[in-house]
Amino acid sequence: ITTLPAGDTQPRHPLLFTQWVSCGSIEYREGSNSRELLAALARESGLALVRVERSAIANGPACETMDFDTEYRHYVEAFTEILKSDKLDTSKVFVYGSSLGSNTAPLVAAELQRNGINIAGVMVQGGGGVTYFERMLNFERNYLERRPGDVEAADIHDAFQRRAGFQYEYLVNGRHPDVVAADSPAMQGVRDDILGMGADDHYGRPFAWHQQLARRNFLEAWAEIDAPVLVVFNAFDQYEIRHGHKLIADTVNRLRPGTATYIERDSIGHGDNRYESIEAAYAGEGGVPTWEDTAQIMLEWLAGL
Repeated sequence: ITTLPAGDTQPRHPLLFTQWVSCGSIEYREGSNSRELLAALARESGLALVRVERSAIANGPACETMDFDTEYRHYVEAFTEILKSDKLDTSKVFVYGSSLGSNTAPLVAAELQRNGINIAGVMVQGGGGVTYFERMLNFERNYLERRPGDVEAADIHDAFQRRAGFQYEYLVNGRHPDVVAADSPAMQGVRDDILGMGADDHYGRPFAWHQQLARRNFLEAWAEIDAPVLVVFNAFDQYEIRHGHKLIADTVNRLRPGTATYIERDSIGHGDNRYESIEAAYAGEGGVPTWEDTAQIMLEWLAGL
């Protein structure tokens, strides 16, 4: 889906978007912070916003059954094809990743760059440069610390180490969660309490999808991309951590001094809402939308490139 300024016939530099974990259409829906932000970028950036519908929105295998390697190929192939359009000026190509799309964005940008595309800038919010194994461990850590009333502080130490063992077997060694759970009653207990894990899926995606992501080297891709980088971290993010975001900026700036910009926003959660506390953010209580501020940060950064 390519969005151009209304009535515009001039070729525009493209802004390629990589999206979050959940399935569903990428089309605009009023009231969604993420889609309001995208709409603002489409209206005000002067760029052509390019999005890719996931498989089965129009045709193909259901998104909920698709592995990550296939989904990634869809991004690369779709972007490669659309960049041939005479409606786009591909002398400069920008990439924006949101949430899990922050992990996909550097992979896509690096591959397009290897294929001769001039990547002029990459911006991300809601995802870092740590390994996927670490990412999911951080999800577990936040769950243990922030969920209301279920875990005593003194119990977190042992509970986290059990979860770390389970996640290593599941993600790094590539074992099915049910097989890991059969190792011991402790592993069964973890299996029964992993956030977002169902009988056959994890956050609505197949187990293989997550296992393939665990094999991807995000930091290698960030090191390869020869372009300015913007990293936005929301301090009350319910899932991702500061270190993962800072790691991107620090790595890029060590390799190409002054080319990465890191911005941290106080009291904002993963989905661009402001909260009174980090516990309220985790529970999703009382959030106030701040997508307009995020859009302004991104628009100002893009304007300077």
